[in-house]
Amino acid sequence: MKIHFIFGKGIDGCGVTKGALLFEKWLRDAGHETATLDFDNDQAMLRAQDARFIGPVTRVDRGAVDVHQSVIDDVNKADIAIFHSYPTRKQWAYVERFRRFLERVDGPLLVMHDHGVSRQTINAIPQSGEIFSRADVLVVQSMNGLSANAFPKLDPGLEGRILENPIWLDPHALDGYRKTYEERGAGNNPHLIYIGRMSPLKDPAMICRIEPKMPADWAFSLVGCEYSISGCTMLGNDISTTPSPYIPEFRKKIYNYSLTKTKGYVLRNTGALEGSGARIWAYDRYRYDWGMEQLGGSMASWCGYKLADPADYGNRMEYTVVESFLLSLPIINRDFAENARSPEGKLWGEYYGPLISQCGEEDQLSEELVRVSKNGEEWKNRTEACRELINQFNDIAVLAPKFLEQILTLGKRPSKPDPMGLIEKWFPGARERRANGEVIMSTPTAILGSTPMILVQNKQEKIKI
Repeated sequence: MKIHFIFGKGIDGCGVTKGALLFEKWLRDAGHETATLDFDNDQAMLRAQDARFIGPVTRVDRGAVDVHQSVIDDVNKADIAIFHSYPTRKQWAYVERFRRFLERVDGPLLVMHDHGVSRQTINAIPQSGEIFSRADVLVVQSMNGLSANAFPKLDPGLEGRILENPIWLDPHALDGYRKTYEERGAGNNPHLIYIGRMSPLKDPAMICRIEPKMPADWAFSLVGCEYSISGCTMLGNDISTTPSPYIPEFRKKIYNYSLTKTKGYVLRNTGALEGSGARIWAYDRYRYDWGMEQLGGSMASWCGYKLADPADYGNRMEYTVVESFLLSLPIINRDFAENARSPEGKLWGEYYGPLISQCGEEDQLSEELVRVSKNGEEWKNRTEACRELINQFNDIAVLAPKFLEQILTLGKRPSKPDPMGLIEKWFPGARERRANGEVIMSTPTAILGSTPMILVQNKQEKIKI
């Protein structure tokens, strides 16, 4: 079979890309043909520079008004087209180009991922309802979450055709990065790491808040945590609860390094740190192998992933959390531990292995980290238990064939609705507005609230009917 991967937002280099790369390798090893279509929407994707797909990659240039017919013909020759991303509000100028492209893709079985994990990210795709009404199979992050609830409300034909996104990898592919307890210093000069994007959902500032409570021989890292606007802006008025690590109160504690074009690091803020006693090292981006080396040499890894609505967790973990379970001693967020469940239905907090903490529990966590770091037997038992959980739940050799079989069993839908006909049930005149150049929105907010909305540049505008 031929499988075509499509990145309507562009290849981002994050977890979405990682999952696709792993699946592509499995598909190629199984004898299938692959290709990738990458949309350039004039948005920098620096993390994508190291993404290397095996099959050919075709790029839709940012200046192209529409996708060339030869590219569409190539996609239509595939047996399966897997859509991994779509233009968001930030890429408002390219939303209609992608819609017109999708309307001309009718050959393959269409598998569409919704990778949004929160109400904000799920609603970020302006035409999501319309896009997903063209899916034969919809893949969401939680079978109990917003996406699984909203999109079948627009298109009942999606009922029974929704799968939860599998988080897969080869559990043994990272073995070479894992240092022993003794190689990590056996409790001497231990290293606490956060690895991942700058995201309020992951609370990277835990590293900054706990640092003054830890013994002098501990070192701290923020790996991959870009120096973004959200990272520098207080979210709320309380420094003890902000997830932002680069606010002024924390800034002098941090050595900020940037990855150069030659893949080395350059220190950006030497002068600001004189006499500060800084002991946190931050790296805005990282090569994957270098990042795994840092994680595999750490004593513990903060995994602060927390969602506002527990229904959106699903039975899964993010890739950086999975990697932490394989290479370090993970510290999972208490909300995740007490609300998210594994594929076998148990709460993640019911398993022996990871430590559990949250914002406001820095004192308790610092004591627990010091205690466990000095107890080699317990540290080894906990980290081994964590690895076994990933072996049990995330092995691509088990998950990938199951996923492919589910897709093929569901197959193509016998018929699909006219998306605008669905939308006009609560947005009369939408078709005419589109003909006049307006961008019609069909986000979960619009669908569940039966709210007529259009996109004006990157802002939504409610329409009074």
